Amino acid sequence: MVKVSIIMPVYNSEKYLEHAVNSILSQDFDDFELILVDDGSPDNSGQICDDFAKKDKRVKVIHKQNGGICSARNAGLDLAQGEYIGFCDNDDEYLPHLIKDNYLLAKEHNVDLMRYAKIKRVEKDDGRVWEVHTPIEDMFIERKNFGQYYQNIRREDTVWTGLYRRKLLAEYNIHFDERFLYGSEDLNFNLQFLLHCQRLGFNSNEYYSWTQRDSHSTSRNFTRDYLRKNMINIDLEYRFMHEVCKDQIDNKMKNIFLINSYVYPILDYMEIPTCDMNKKEKVVYLNELRDMPLFDRNVPIETLKKVRSKKRMYITMKLFYERKYKILIFIVGKGKSVLSVFRFKK
Repeated sequence: MVKVSIIMPVYNSEKYLEHAVNSILSQDFDDFELILVDDGSPDNSGQICDDFAKKDKRVKVIHKQNGGICSARNAGLDLAQGEYIGFCDNDDEYLPHLIKDNYLLAKEHNVDLMRYAKIKRVEKDDGRVWEVHTPIEDMFIERKNFGQYYQNIRREDTVWTGLYRRKLLAEYNIHFDERFLYGSEDLNFNLQFLLHCQRLGFNSNEYYSWTQRDSHSTSRNFTRDYLRKNMINIDLEYRFMHEVCKDQIDNKMKNIFLINSYVYPILDYMEIPTCDMNKKEKVVYLNELRDMPLFDRNVPIETLKKVRSKKRMYITMKLFYERKYKILIFIVGKGKSVLSVFRFKK
């Protein structure tokens, strides 16, 4: 058994694949396997994977019929033999010492999930590039204290910023939900894992470079099916809050987190030009979301105005609860000044 398995789903990435793979193979840690899952790529990506496998015994290749990123990652999980599992996208980069530093910390502190910080590179089609740094704190948290650090734990919902204990994945049959086609699959996987996780670690150093490219973005591939799948994640979020974190989360901050995590993104998606929902369908969905037990109705909305820098959140929640969805969609989707629009519409 190797110490770490790295799973990389590969699809149409011949332009970036070699750099991504080399960033892993050049790590200062040898006891790992890199599983490249060619998800039916029509370009030269599959051949590039095979070429790497011929040159480096740490590389294993799976060729499969196209099934999407969840299907590809699951194929990798089924083959993986590592004590811990890591992920990398086929156009991103492992920074130096990622595997060694985080594996050693995971072993030293006996964690089920070892998190590390990332660098986000935004690359526009016109050539502009800039970096976004999101700091995290060094800490190790027992399950009994998850609620106290809820926002720290849930701030990161990607899978490529962590090493996951494979034994836990196998014991509870945790896989990627292949019903998720466009987004939120990482959040779903993490919520499944957190329901059974006993100990978490956080490393504040940046080890992963994620490049967000306009030309490769899937955010515009929106369908109404995304919202249906989003309800699956909301149910998992509710379970995590109430089964694991129990009464440790401040209800006011819980509402703020949930609005920020679910209501804002949903409204943004509803404003995407390719959204195939009509106004009536949007209202039906938002009504369904509003009536879920996820949001604590006992928290006076007025108290949210006292939370620093949360005026926009307060207005959003107020309109959300009052079912003024047309205004909500306009404000959040168009990025207008919430306070000025609200005063005008009121």
